[in-house]
Amino acid sequence: MNIHDLRIAQVHFESQIDNVLESRKELYKLRDNFSKYFSPARISSMPIDHYAIGNDLPKKGYNFCYTIERELDGLGRIIGATSFKFGVYYGRTKSEPEYKYRFTKKFGNNSTEAYLNVKAQILKLLEAGRNENIEEIVRNKISPMFKGKILCTYFPQRYLNVFSDEHLEYFLVQLNIDTQDLVRSDAVIKREALIRFKNSDEVMKTWSTDLFSYFLYRVYPGRPPKENSNLKNPLEGYKNPDFPVDPSPEWIDMSIEPPKKVNPDRKPRKEKKNPDYEKEARKLKRLGDRGEKLVLDMEKHRLEELGFTKLSKNVSKAKYDYLGYDIKSFEENGDERYIEVKATSSKVGAANFFLSVNEFQKAQELNNYFVYVVFDILSANPQVWIIGNPFKPENKKVKMTPISYRVEINAKKK
Repeated sequence: MNIHDLRIAQVHFESQIDNVLESRKELYKLRDNFSKYFSPARISSMPIDHYAIGNDLPKKGYNFCYTIERELDGLGRIIGATSFKFGVYYGRTKSEPEYKYRFTKKFGNNSTEAYLNVKAQILKLLEAGRNENIEEIVRNKISPMFKGKILCTYFPQRYLNVFSDEHLEYFLVQLNIDTQDLVRSDAVIKREALIRFKNSDEVMKTWSTDLFSYFLYRVYPGRPPKENSNLKNPLEGYKNPDFPVDPSPEWIDMSIEPPKKVNPDRKPRKEKKNPDYEKEARKLKRLGDRGEKLVLDMEKHRLEELGFTKLSKNVSKAKYDYLGYDIKSFEENGDERYIEVKATSSKVGAANFFLSVNEFQKAQELNNYFVYVVFDILSANPQVWIIGNPFKPENKKVKMTPISYRVEINAKKK
């Protein structure tokens, strides 16, 4: 996650919040009226035709499944999965054209038994949701997407209205809060991680969960890209890179070789016309942020495997850029290890990266300073090379080229 991009997106979104809330006012009203109407007491006595989708809508009140799925679609989409997600529904299948009550066998051996068990699970879910009993919510037998939609309908200030597992993983990755355990966990746990992220942010902690969901889909990081979408458009260079979920980075061992000799007869490479340096810098920053996340996790794991659990827990990301390194880790004896991370989408090979003056100075000043290069950052199997410190002492095999200058000019009126 690029904190600067996030803040810019938040500035833009905060100016639109009043309009967003106004546009969703009717949805909020319907949601509140529905949840008040279908109280736990009414759910207990609710007839099957007022629950099951496929029936005619009642003259008074609501059809439970139809309202949650269709009429409240704007507050979180669960359309797409089959109606079996409701446990019981009224309809037909391709192989059986007859209209009748159909049910999921995990709830019973017939529609009546299944419906009674579905209602019991909904009531248990509401109780667990009210008590914020996450373990009970996870264990509840209601299907995952339907479960999530019920929770955010009845407790809109507490539970997030993002239901697709694919979307949850995408947001976790783009916000750099994914872990191996998290992406392999239940959707309920993934939503909880996103809520914690929202509530820990100084700007977003005052937003409702619905505004947060709206922000994720419409502003930052934006809706997950569709598969095989290679359409070129002016926004292409501004989109977040498509980082894989649950990557398996590996350490690699390489050696620094002398620079390749330049063939004097070789034609110089053509430079791009009107290169967009700002856009390129943004892209490199996103890759770098993701590389830091991977290295942070790998360093913690390295120390854990060596049996240094306490040291592992103290591995941290540098809070300020002026420190000149990205991550502070530790040696086995407890000495601090300062790590500068450079990430690239290129395959394993020559390392080519930018180094700021401040980073160069810190590399010369700090003891136990390392450069980690993360190759193939967009793949499911990034490769991480620990170079060491090629700047102290200076490694003659490393080529450094100055590419910018700080210019100061004193002036006064004539």
